[in-house]
Order: sequence, then C-alpha cells, then structure tokens
Amino acid sequence: MSSWVLHLCLSLALSLHGGAFQPLPVQPPQVSFAEGTTAVLRCPLERGEIQDYHAFWFRQKPGDRPAHILKHHIDGQIERTNAFNERFVPVRDAGANAYALQIQAVRTEDSATYWCVAEINHFNTFASGAGTQLSVTGGKSAKAPASVTLLSDAAAPMPDSPMLHALCLAKQFYPGFVEIKWSAAGNAVSEGVTPGAVVLNDNGSYSTTSILCVPRNLLSSNASIKCSVHHYSSGAKVERSLEQPC
Repeated sequence: MSSWVLHLCLSLALSLHGGAFQPLPVQPPQVSFAEGTTAVLRCPLERGEIQDYHAFWFRQKPGDRPAHILKHHIDGQIERTNAFNERFVPVRDAGANAYALQIQAVRTEDSATYWCVAEINHFNTFASGAGTQLSVTGGKSAKAPASVTLLSDAAAPMPDSPMLHALCLAKQFYPGFVEIKWSAAGNAVSEGVTPGAVVLNDNGSYSTTSILCVPRNLLSSNASIKCSVHHYSSGAKVERSLEQPC
C-alpha cells in the first residue's frame, strides 16, 4: 500500500468531521441498479468548489479493506489503478458542484461501498464522504441467504436474567449486503439490537448476525418475536419466528 493511501486510511475518520475550511462531500447512503445498466454514484460538495480539488474514489466490500479505484485530477486527467478498467468513469458536474462515478455494465460483484474523497495539497486539505452502498440487482450470481437460524434462551428452565437474548444468524449470502430487522407482535423493535460484522466465508459468500436483548415478558402467548433478513441484490426476504415456549 502506498504512503498516501496509508495516510488517507489513518486520517479518514478525522476528515469526516473536518474544519470550516475543508470540503464537505455528501454521499447518499444507499443506491441500487440493475445488472448491465450504468450505475451512477453521486458525491456533491456542500462546502468547497469541485474545480479546486482532486477527486479520489475507493471501493470496500464487506469483510475486506478499501481498494483505490482512481484519482480524477483537477486538470481532468484520470489515473486508474491496475485492478479497475475503463468501466469506471469519473465525472465532474460543475453546474451541480458534484463528483460522480459511473460504472458501466455494472455487475453483481460490483456491489460494495464506494467512497469519494476531495483532496488538494498532498492531503493537507481533504475530506471523505460517508460512503454509498451500491447493491446490484437481477444478477444470476446473486443469491438470498441460504440459511437463516434463530436461536434464543427463551426455553431456559430457570432463567437467571429477566432479559431474553436471541441471535439471528444469516449465512451463505452473496453479495454481502443484507438488512436484519426485529419485530414483536408485528411492531418493529430497534432498542436492544446489536448488529454483528459481515464475515467473508472461504467460498466467497458472506455471513452475519444480529443479537436482540429485550425483557423476557415481551415474549407472551400473543406476541411472537421475529427476525427478518432482506437480501438487497436478490430481493429475497426470509423470516424466522420465536414463539412462547410450552
């Protein structure tokens, strides 16, 4: 990894909360495009003028480190890394004061989080957007979670705690973006939820978990607890329910 990339990675968290004189890239959190179309990832500047800054683009897949895609120089020169070809096209929209990255003939494997960085003076002044999660839909290689398992201590004969713990495990999905939601009696539950990291499996698929910790009396005879796993690229949803034990 080159020294400037290392410097960028070490300073990225600080740049997100930069001072008044730093540029402020703003990226939408999520977008989706059908496989084979041209995906457009936008990065407007709310502070600063795009003609004053070089633009860098990075890609990060779940469970992997960021990869440098290209540098778009102020003078229009494009400097790509060897791992990315001409399908990745940077654009400057002066009228909208925005950078954009076009990914032509987008593929399932392009699903990832993409980061834009505005930079000048050898990273003395720079700032990163918060990243855009791109999900490519309709691809033949996209598959839903092959296995969703719901585990809990609900049936413990003499629970030591008034709290109920449940684990929702999603395994063998690809690409690596899913959303796990919890509900009780049809109502969404967000408090007491701890998401797990997305893990890259040896076969190239992904797995992740979500843990729910709620009062045990929430699991009543008429209020089952559910975890719902939505896989973005395939559109598939899988539910598992936890009922009141006998």
